[in-house]
Amino acid sequence: MIEIKDKAKCTGCTACANICPKKAIVMKEDFEGFLYPEIDKNKCVNCGLCDKTCPILSTEKRKEHNTMEAFAVRCKEYEILKTSTSGGFFTPLAEYIINNKGIVFGVGFDKDLNICHKEARIINEIQEFRGSKYVQSFLGNTFIKVKEYLDNDKFVLFSGTPCQVEGLKKFLKKEYNNLVTVDVICHGVPSPKLWRKYLEYQEKKHNSKIVQVSFRSKKYGYHSGTMKLKFENGKEYYGSARVDYMLKSFFKEISSRPACYECKFKNRNHISDITIYDCWSIHKLCSQVVDDDLGYTNIIIHSSNGKRIFNKISEKLEIYKVDIDKQIEYDGIMVEHSAKPNSNRESYYKELDEEKLEKHIKKFIPVTRKDYLIEKIKFFMYNIGVLNFLKKILKR
Repeated sequence: MIEIKDKAKCTGCTACANICPKKAIVMKEDFEGFLYPEIDKNKCVNCGLCDKTCPILSTEKRKEHNTMEAFAVRCKEYEILKTSTSGGFFTPLAEYIINNKGIVFGVGFDKDLNICHKEARIINEIQEFRGSKYVQSFLGNTFIKVKEYLDNDKFVLFSGTPCQVEGLKKFLKKEYNNLVTVDVICHGVPSPKLWRKYLEYQEKKHNSKIVQVSFRSKKYGYHSGTMKLKFENGKEYYGSARVDYMLKSFFKEISSRPACYECKFKNRNHISDITIYDCWSIHKLCSQVVDDDLGYTNIIIHSSNGKRIFNKISEKLEIYKVDIDKQIEYDGIMVEHSAKPNSNRESYYKELDEEKLEKHIKKFIPVTRKDYLIEKIKFFMYNIGVLNFLKKILKR
């Protein structure tokens, strides 16, 4: 019977809840807003499947990949590239699956803008899967759905964090030739509760409902990732990690799940077919490429299945083969290392419900007058066309 005594040993992947034959396990939020398994002991028959399926507790040896290939890529289609977080690699991959009558599982939004895993069967449905979402996604019974499709010979693409992909593979128990898995390297995942409080704060401040979210808008360039919110009343909000409460909480390492700071999945050898993460250093990895600030994606191919699919979509991509050691050295510290938690992380969540978000941020990770001034100068320089000119000069 699975029992979470140390929350650093649970990623909330839902594998245990989905595998339970008696439906004795439900995922419930703790006071920080993260989901953990809770067992109904009256239903539990002590079969032990939950322990065997847990990607952290299971002692079963992981399959090692023989070869890994590294590339820096980006989508050739400008509109996809513009609305993607980095190089837009995921969209051509998802389109290939759907064009071959498959189903794509990615991270999107529900009607209340909660972050959740969803399925797509048509091209238009994968648009909201583009872009990073710096919140733990709600998986629900996604693993069960994936298995049903696979067992019915459907072509399936599943994308998620490394722990979610590992959880899915443990749940499935066997390899499927009709499954493609992509994991996204992450710093960690803040809680859905923090995200709800952030949405509430922004809607109250702008006196309107939020209708669209982009965690990493490229309005000011790929290297200046900016939160963009679109409101029902037509207003738009932009804020970098310097001033935005959600992004600042994330990048100050004060809001992620406890397991993220002791992540078991920080190594090169992933169980997925393909690993993707931001490419900030294209000019270092490929000296012949001029960084135009539109973004590239670093990818690591782990399996023959991943290579086969990659070759199928290669005509849709700009592709540069790179040295994996340099790729990880320049851009991939989070491939092999967990983030270090902010010393005030525990207090940050303990006091989250005790005060308004604005006061809470001011107390733990204050936004200074200097921060606001730099942000305003950046906006002004962009609006008069100077920002991009300065970026080009600095690169030279």
